[in-house]
Amino acid sequence: MEQNLQYFLIPFLNWDMMVLIWIGVFAGIWVGAIPGLSVTMAASLLISFTFSWDLNNALALICGVFVGGVYGGSITAILLNIPGAPAAIATGIEGYPLAQLGEAGKAIGLCTTVSVFASFVGILVLAIAAPVVANFSLKFSPRDFFLLAVMGLLLIGSIGGGDPVKGITAGAIGVLLSMVGMDPSTGELRYTFGNIYLMAGISFVTAMIGLFGVSEALTQFRNAGKVSPKQNLDKIIPSWATFIKYLPLSIRSSLLGVFIGALPGTGGDVAALLAYDQAKRSVRNPSRPFGTGAYEGIVAPETANKGAIGGAFI
Repeated sequence: MEQNLQYFLIPFLNWDMMVLIWIGVFAGIWVGAIPGLSVTMAASLLISFTFSWDLNNALALICGVFVGGVYGGSITAILLNIPGAPAAIATGIEGYPLAQLGEAGKAIGLCTTVSVFASFVGILVLAIAAPVVANFSLKFSPRDFFLLAVMGLLLIGSIGGGDPVKGITAGAIGVLLSMVGMDPSTGELRYTFGNIYLMAGISFVTAMIGLFGVSEALTQFRNAGKVSPKQNLDKIIPSWATFIKYLPLSIRSSLLGVFIGALPGTGGDVAALLAYDQAKRSVRNPSRPFGTGAYEGIVAPETANKGAIGGAFI
């Protein structure tokens, strides 16, 4: 553990790595804020670009892009209801209503603050408890992953408002869409209808842009004559009292994100949705009713998807 902590302190003692981290974060925010450009794509391109670099410097840049990209996806989710990254889908549920109320600045400020906190939580767990968490996650069997998938489908029903049947139906449609393409076990083509472009399946990013982006564009077209609400840019950064108020929820969601992120095959999107559902169930007196702009609905998914980054590195 002492050796892990020493590696944890290396970036803070090396100016080259600090500069590369900041460059990576800003580049990642730009990539994440553009729907269609994925963080995975950016990290993959950087691997070939930094192949001949020093190992620590290359990892610093790639990690910065990864973290910044997950955060950048939340900006468009709040402002436009078009998540730039899958992990920001849950953030848009509460963030966009806040933007419609003229509180986009406060929503982004709170999102930024809790994201920084959760990132440090994920890194600390990575530095201190990586071997323990890794051994535990490797014990997950196919049966456990199946139960996790079933829990995710049931989770959709609880998130879908007051009509769980509608939510479960939407989840079933999602399962059918995921079956398009080549069967991973037998190699047979399913529901491609002879179209070679469907052989690889339906891209999650493409489906996300279509479901969120096109629907929001149609909504904006319908409301073309309406005046957008004036945004309140006062006190964007939350006060210490606000941060302390949401600290228990931030810690709980961050640790949940670390655990989910450490599981193979999961990621920040799963962690964010689980944390959002847990917040809906556990928060007794939210700032607003969930679905209408509750700040708790921003804190929970944002801390979970940032905590999942540390878990994913494990």
